[in-house]
Amino acid sequence: MSLCPCSCGRSFQSAAGLAQHRAAKHSSQLSPELQHQPLGPATQAIAASPRSPPRSPRPRDSRLWKGLLGLEPIATIGLESLRPSNTSVSISTPSQLVCSYNWQSGGGFQVPGYAPIWQNIALPTSLPRDPKLSNASKPTFTTSMYPFEQIFQATAVMDPDFRFNKIDIVTTRNSLRKFLDFCSGRRPDSFRVNLSLVENTLFIEQHNVINMAQGTGWGHSFEKAFTRYPPGFESSTTHDRFLQYPLGDLNCLVGFEVDACYRGDGSEPTQVQPDIEELQDGLGEISLNDSATPLPNTIGKCSMPRPSPHLPAGTTIMPQSAAAELKTCKVGKSGIAAYLPQLWFGRTSWLIVASHKEGTFINTKIMDVASRLTQWEVERQDDLRMLAAFLAAVREAMRKCGRTRCSLMYEKAGVGSPNVVKLFNANITKVGRVVPEEAFHRFWS
Repeated sequence: MSLCPCSCGRSFQSAAGLAQHRAAKHSSQLSPELQHQPLGPATQAIAASPRSPPRSPRPRDSRLWKGLLGLEPIATIGLESLRPSNTSVSISTPSQLVCSYNWQSGGGFQVPGYAPIWQNIALPTSLPRDPKLSNASKPTFTTSMYPFEQIFQATAVMDPDFRFNKIDIVTTRNSLRKFLDFCSGRRPDSFRVNLSLVENTLFIEQHNVINMAQGTGWGHSFEKAFTRYPPGFESSTTHDRFLQYPLGDLNCLVGFEVDACYRGDGSEPTQVQPDIEELQDGLGEISLNDSATPLPNTIGKCSMPRPSPHLPAGTTIMPQSAAAELKTCKVGKSGIAAYLPQLWFGRTSWLIVASHKEGTFINTKIMDVASRLTQWEVERQDDLRMLAAFLAAVREAMRKCGRTRCSLMYEKAGVGSPNVVKLFNANITKVGRVVPEEAFHRFWS
């Protein structure tokens, strides 16, 4: 008798038996942790995946699956079952700067931070190509012991009365961009983030992976040549800040790196040429990922040096209205549509685009894109509301499952396949909790 094999390894005596098996395997059902819990509109998408045999990920995604292969998801959130938040999402809602800091080349960080000042360099000018590097991509805004530890230390300096009780989501601009692609029905590249629930606050951090060597352009050379840190900040490598603003009904704290401070004072161009040797020496220390420069690994109760309040004489805290994003492009390719999500989540209205021909920069265009961001927001309103619903569903899934730490995995699927993310009970921290004990007692009350 000819048997009908299934991809899972089992065989059946008839095609009807095989079809019944496949239907049962792919049917949706609630997980044991959730089946006795009433589900609200924001959590109707939460369902457990049925048990399935171990699978092999795509080779390019294997690093993301490390520690997860063979595990069954504790919850699955499907895009098709989500419903957009009823609350509108708007960039016009005021945001608040909670903290900022500058990573230092010698280790540690400076609070408050300040972005490098935009310099009007005389054009044309030729710059060296960025190096081709392979480096470890640390989770954004994290340390070797406690993820987000520097945020608590910086907040203690800049806003000691701030309370995280009122924050629903702590995340990064980069993670929100990936989630938005997922929520808009696109099929972005696979990604993984780590989740930690502290009381009612969900922390979302990028997963630590090793990036392969990648070809680069002239972006870092351009930033180094066309910006200068102000006096008192000369040892800085990057400037990071965290803004508080709502996404639908969720109160979010969103972190990101700021490329430059643009004063917009209409001053005359500075007729200087960049020091090419200095650029080439410094580029070897630049991280190629869009994250803060991490501190060296340390072991012990305190994983990083505590910052001291330090604001050089004559310097005020940099306003968010001066934040600028720097981009480079080849001559004739200066479209800005692809940059709008990044600018929107970072509440950044200044965009500076430099055009070059094989490293010879010919033109820089400084744009106030505030009106474009408002237009983009209207066009993507449904997607933004879906994003708010998605974040609420992720937090609710962890609550229902009784988890405080887990990993969220999205694997790019082909057209026609379900668009879902899965939560796994994975050991993602070296310590008992994501927040240091001292910070917990100080900021949750």
